[in-house]
Amino acid sequence: MKKTVYTSILTLSLSALFISGCSPAQEDENTLQETEQDKDHTIEGNAMDNYNKEEPADGQVGYVRFQKGQLDQETEQNHKIKVNREDMADMITRMILRYEDFEDVATLVTDDEILVAYDPPEDKDRNNAADMVKKTAYSLVPSFYKVYVSDNPSAFGDIQSLSNSTVYDEQYSEGIESIINKLKESPQGNTTSETVEES
Repeated sequence: MKKTVYTSILTLSLSALFISGCSPAQEDENTLQETEQDKDHTIEGNAMDNYNKEEPADGQVGYVRFQKGQLDQETEQNHKIKVNREDMADMITRMILRYEDFEDVATLVTDDEILVAYDPPEDKDRNNAADMVKKTAYSLVPSFYKVYVSDNPSAFGDIQSLSNSTVYDEQYSEGIESIINKLKESPQGNTTSETVEES
């Protein structure tokens, strides 16, 4: 009787061990299939080339890699580069304020333009100050942007009047064109996107 019980227990244990032993093999096969599918989205199947789909940790670097063949070239030609306008405006404003002579700066970022209003430093030539502001803005944005600056106090209100607009508003185009023309009445410095690229 005892022998039968021991035999039954041993048989059950071996069966459980055999069954559980198959699971990891099945999991390995599933993982292998998933890895094969991932090769379509990575370079040479290197899983490290996938960028994180989770929210990046504070301080984490950004990394994306594509092969040209992975992108639809026709779509890419018509695709406008998207940027976080609020973050860009924040970054530009903060960088300009790092200069000792600048005390008050406002920045507006659209799809193609950056408008910056600032208090002029007392001991600087207006054109040199405009140059500093534009160089800073151009150094932080893609080269297709145009930067317009003004040290006229009214520029703060002009720029702020657009702050709740969207690029789809009917009056937006007229409003921004008018404000850019007013900004151009102030010194614009010698810096353009082309001169920044050359330096």
